[in-house]
Amino acid sequence: MELWYTEKHTPDAGITIKCRKTLFSRHSDIQRIDVLETKEFGRMLLLDGLVMTTERDEFFYHEMLVHPAVNLSLRPPGEVLVIGGGDGGAVRELMKYPSIRRIVLCEIDPMVVEVSREFLPGISCALSENDRLEMVFMDGEEYVGENEGRFDLIIVDSSDPIGAAEILFTEGFYKKCLEGLSLEGIMVVQSESPIYHLQVMKQVKYSLISAGFSHVRFYTAPVPTYPGGFWSWAAAFKNDFKNSGNRFFLPHEEVERLKFFTPDMLRSCFVLPAFLKRELG
Repeated sequence: MELWYTEKHTPDAGITIKCRKTLFSRHSDIQRIDVLETKEFGRMLLLDGLVMTTERDEFFYHEMLVHPAVNLSLRPPGEVLVIGGGDGGAVRELMKYPSIRRIVLCEIDPMVVEVSREFLPGISCALSENDRLEMVFMDGEEYVGENEGRFDLIIVDSSDPIGAAEILFTEGFYKKCLEGLSLEGIMVVQSESPIYHLQVMKQVKYSLISAGFSHVRFYTAPVPTYPGGFWSWAAAFKNDFKNSGNRFFLPHEEVERLKFFTPDMLRSCFVLPAFLKRELG
C-alpha cells in the first residue's frame, strides 16, 4: 500500500508527492499541523493540509524572502520583525547578518515553533536561545500596532490568505505595518503564485499603496512545491525607494554558503516576466 499526499491548487490541477510515513498530526488551537516524511522532498510541514515548507526546497523561499529586502536598504537594518515564520527559516537567514542587532519573531501559533524545532532542525536551527532573538506568541496585527516606528524591516512570512492569515493581506494590517516601520523602513510580504493568484498580487499592490507605502516592487523565483512552482514577493517602501548601489551587507563567507540567492539577483529578480509587468503596471 502506497501513501501519497495530494494538494489541489485548482479544481483541475495540483501536486502529488509520495510519502514514507506521517511523523506528526495534531490540531492546535488555531489550525491542523502535519509533518510528513516524503521520498522526494524530505520532511514536509503542512498547515491545514497545505504545504508550508519542505527540507529539499525551503531555501528557494526563505532566501528570497529575506535577502533582497535586507540588501535594498540604504544601511543594514538594526531591528527586524518577522510576522508568522514559525518554522524558523526567515530567522535563520536574518541571523547571517551580524549588523542586525534584534529580531522579533511574532508567531500566532506556538505549536508551529514546537513542531518545527522537533522535526525540522535544519530550518528551525536559529530558534534557540539567542540574545538577538525575541519570540512573541500573539496576533501579528496587534503586535505591530504596539510598536510604532520601531522596525527597519518587517517580513510577513504568512500562509495563504485564508483563515487566520487572511487579515495579513488587508489594507488595515498594512497601515499598522507602515506605522511600525522606521523612516526608511521596508516591508516584504509573500504575494502568492503568479500562475494561479494574479488577482491576489494585484490586491496586495493596491492595498499597500492605499495603506500609504510610497513604492511597491514585486519579484519572483521558483519554489517547486508551491502552486505553479513559481512564487512572488512584494517589497514595499515607507518612503521613496533608494537602493544601496553595489553594496551587499551579507558577509562574504555567508554569501558562499547560500544555496539559491546571489548578489547578482538583487537587480535581476525584480525584472518581471512580460505578462506580470503588463498586469501589475
